[in-house]
This record gives sequence, structure tokens and C-alpha cells, in this order.
Amino acid sequence: MLLVTLKGVWVVHLRKTSRASWHGPVSSGSGTLDLGRRGPSLPFSLHSRVGEEPATNPEELLGSALAGCFAMSLANLAEENGTPAESVDASAVVHLVQTDEGFRIPTVELSCVARVPGAAEATVREMAERAERTCPVRLLYNADVTLSVEVKQ
Repeated sequence: MLLVTLKGVWVVHLRKTSRASWHGPVSSGSGTLDLGRRGPSLPFSLHSRVGEEPATNPEELLGSALAGCFAMSLANLAEENGTPAESVDASAVVHLVQTDEGFRIPTVELSCVARVPGAAEATVREMAERAERTCPVRLLYNADVTLSVEVKQ
């Protein structure tokens, strides 16, 4: 953790590292995605990206990062509201589309099922919308992110 100044204000600056390695040509090669300092190594390849090979791909990891960040943000807002979340199950569908300029991610569908005892449904929806707007991973996207929320009591 570092303390840095940003426009004259001291802020906490956290640095998180992940790695990737690739071996061979794209059509027949493969790689690993190393998560965090001591996290797992996950295999990936072209066939796990555009086919059904049982491995992961960068788009799924982006979706997981967004879903995780959003779920944590919503849980934080619920706790700040005095109504701690029992659970927030989030998922993200990342659309990878081939265009004339190459592959792009134009849209992401973010959805969640939230159990927040003691909070009105409208309040949970407001908190979810705020979490979607302010989650740091969401702010990285240059895509349209749509949000759907299901509130369970």
C-alpha cells in the first residue's frame, strides 16, 4: 500500500498484479493466467475463448472481476445503510464481437440477486444502481453495461 498525492490530496494507492504467459501460435498454442500474488494459474487458449474448451479466457475474467467488484460494492452500501446484505450473487455476461476494426466488447450484462433483510426493494435497487456506477472495475469499461436486479426477502 502506498500513500500518494493526487491533486494535493493524500490518497491510498493499492497495486494489484496478475500475469499471463502464452506459448506457441494462437491457433494451436495455449497460456496461463496467474491471478494475484499466490492465486491459481488458469489455462486459456483460442479454443476456450471462441469455442467450448473447458478453460477460461480474458473475457470471463473481466466478467468475474466486474461481478465481484459490484457484489462487494453493493454489500458495502447495504452495510453503510444499516441493512447488511445476507448475500449478493452477481454475474456478468461479456459480449465479444468481431468488427471491421477487430474484436471489441461493446456490451456487458450485469445482473444480481440480492438478499438484504430490512431494506425496501426500492432502496436495494437504488444501492445496486449506485454500486454499478461507482465500482472501480466498472469504471474501466468503455462498453454499455446494463444492470438487472432481483431482490429476495
